[in-house]
Amino acid sequence: MSGEARVDGRALVACSTLIETVRDDLRSGGVGPDSVVILTDLSVSDLLIGMVATWLLDAVPFVTPHGGKLPSTLRDKCQLRGGLEISPAGSRGVVPGLERTAVLMPTSGSTGVPKVARRGVSSVRAEANGYREYLRLTFEDRVAVPVPVTHSYGMGVTISALLAGCDVDTTPPTRLPTVAGRMDSGAVSVVALTAPIARLLVEAKRDGDKTVRAALVGAGSVPDELDRAFLERFRRPLDRGYGSTETGGTFLGARGIGRPIAGVGVRSPAPGGRGELVLKLAAPVEGALEGGVPVDVWHTGDIVERDTDGTCRFVDRIQEALRVNGRYVDQDEIVPGLRAMARVTDVHLVVLNREKTPEAQDIHAVVEAGKKIDESVLRKYISALRPGVPRPRITQCSRIPRNAVGKIDREALIGLIREEESSKTAREAPGNRNSGR
Repeated sequence: MSGEARVDGRALVACSTLIETVRDDLRSGGVGPDSVVILTDLSVSDLLIGMVATWLLDAVPFVTPHGGKLPSTLRDKCQLRGGLEISPAGSRGVVPGLERTAVLMPTSGSTGVPKVARRGVSSVRAEANGYREYLRLTFEDRVAVPVPVTHSYGMGVTISALLAGCDVDTTPPTRLPTVAGRMDSGAVSVVALTAPIARLLVEAKRDGDKTVRAALVGAGSVPDELDRAFLERFRRPLDRGYGSTETGGTFLGARGIGRPIAGVGVRSPAPGGRGELVLKLAAPVEGALEGGVPVDVWHTGDIVERDTDGTCRFVDRIQEALRVNGRYVDQDEIVPGLRAMARVTDVHLVVLNREKTPEAQDIHAVVEAGKKIDESVLRKYISALRPGVPRPRITQCSRIPRNAVGKIDREALIGLIREEESSKTAREAPGNRNSGR
């Protein structure tokens, strides 16, 4: 990044004095080789400065949107926060197993408890080469990234653009009319989006007759209707990106989830087949911070159809195996009937330990519906489930909580369930007028 890379028009090398100052402050704060620096609550430019300063000490940045609920391994580590303020490390101990690690990032937690993933140096470079080749990035490009850089997709595109010597436009998603205007005026040539952000951009008033060279959508699927609307508004079709926090971007293309980038092979399904997408990676997946083992074969957990030309199309996610009080639960015995109810748009199952008796568990079904479903309808459905199927506790909401890139926010989901449980307990308490007597 020390060549022509720019952030909002300013050369990264022009920040060298500030980077060196932050490096020295980190060193004074207890950071050394193989240490971890927690970067949180930072602007994009300050985040990049903090990352480079951390790398100069041969340490590893942990990029996270918030510093709460850190794993025990990281609780006493140095933190760099908004305004480039430093909280010194509580100990100078190194974190083992990070010799090949470029960056640590939390997984979204949409399919389970969030983990801290290690991204290897070779993996970051392979991802950068994939984006650079597909998007034809050069030093003349200005790449807008109005998606969270604390998410692996936004981080991957940003690092790739900087390594290609591009100018990264960090206009945030709270200023999408500005992003649309720069797309219309030709001020940016490439833009990285999520499907929800692309939909909001379509609604922006046109402010010029130019357009971008490439518009990439990651972190979720693209409905055909959105694809058509974006093409009509910006005269540019949407390209697709696919990957995970653990691997970075692995597929790019104009259809489905795209085709594998260089260094990514598909072990299954076979061309023309359907099944779980299993990858063979030239750059190994380093695994989780705690207990992870590097592997070069990655089971994505996604069911895809693979065309004969190598393009893969997402079909479904392999249902996570749920176990309640030691018994496995088949989600297909519970979810389809709830989804089929009028006005229901989504259903998500969660198994939680009870707060007062944590040795016991309950299964909860969070039902997203445009209008609240009558409780009697839900009770009738639950009572009709096959004997042996655990009866879920229902939480209704108008929208299942999701994070900035559209994935389920597990912590917020649990908070929603706990709030509903507390409300039910209060309603059913003796003496409550609404207890049903």
